[in-house]
Amino acid sequence: MPRQKKQVLKARKDGRYCCKYHGIQFMGASSDEALAFRDEYKRREAAGALIRRAGLTLGEYAAEWLPVHKASVKQTTYNGYVSILERIVAPFASVPLRDLDSDDIAALYAKLAGKSASYIHKARILLTAILDSATDAGYMPKNPARAQSVKPPKGSRGTHRAITDKERALILSTPHRMQLPALFMLFCGLRRGEVLALDAADVGESVTVRRAVYFVGNRPMISTPKTEAGIRAVPVPSVLRPFLGDLTGLVAKGSNGSYMTEQAFQRGWESYLRALSKAAGHPVSIRPHDLRVSYCTAIRDAGVEIHQAMIWMGHADEKMILHIYDQPGKTRETEARKLLDAAFGMRNGMQTQPETP
Repeated sequence: MPRQKKQVLKARKDGRYCCKYHGIQFMGASSDEALAFRDEYKRREAAGALIRRAGLTLGEYAAEWLPVHKASVKQTTYNGYVSILERIVAPFASVPLRDLDSDDIAALYAKLAGKSASYIHKARILLTAILDSATDAGYMPKNPARAQSVKPPKGSRGTHRAITDKERALILSTPHRMQLPALFMLFCGLRRGEVLALDAADVGESVTVRRAVYFVGNRPMISTPKTEAGIRAVPVPSVLRPFLGDLTGLVAKGSNGSYMTEQAFQRGWESYLRALSKAAGHPVSIRPHDLRVSYCTAIRDAGVEIHQAMIWMGHADEKMILHIYDQPGKTRETEARKLLDAAFGMRNGMQTQPETP
């Protein structure tokens, strides 16, 4: 019998390998790893291990479900799912699926109190999808996450605001170890993760964005930016140049000179807000993301065309910019009023005088 040729997968753009079986994607860091995940699934399927196991717990099923149903997402997104599941599933991980009820789901949602509306929405969608799948597979009679009586907390919503001219001047005039990272977010539109990965070697006439930090727990990890469009070059405006000096190493450094942990960044930002508040003489509340919103508002107010703004912001399409970031400022409102007056003035000037009866 001729020897069967070994299957070898081609690497994707993100460097990972993918194969499919019955419409399910299996991902791996190498061709052999992806194929091994698929073969293990096929082995368990043949042995009946994936069909109605009595006493299967929420934790066991979630651990099986995630690598099968979310294998095709980007690593940073996958890690986010893992983090969410660890928070909401862990206290109920040993509960058999068939015993889960709406009270348990309400208790799971209670673990999300204080989180953002976006985070809570992702958690609800993720938990509902897992339990839908478990219900379809026959592990539980119905999905308790779909009970009308179960409502997750609403959560807080981000401001998504552009900072004021006074706040901008305050950032420019208040020295602090977090000032330079803030300036790169404000005047180059970098995301938090992008500025945390930014090195002096990436800064010249333009900022070359090619890496981003994401967190697994508190630990910083390095990846490519959020999307393919995130790899970009952004001009360094003249207002930022005096602050660069003899820049070396990372723009945002941890205590050991390496990448900042999430806790280190949060402590640093809180310290920076205290410094800004002291300089202003009143409380100042600015989120890192507000600086990116401010950048987009500023370049659009300056007349930068939407497709160029997309490139500098690192977006693949204009929807996100128009929906969240592109908030017309006073400059555009003033110009719009002038255009309005001119338009109606012209119309009035073209009107003929009514005939005298």
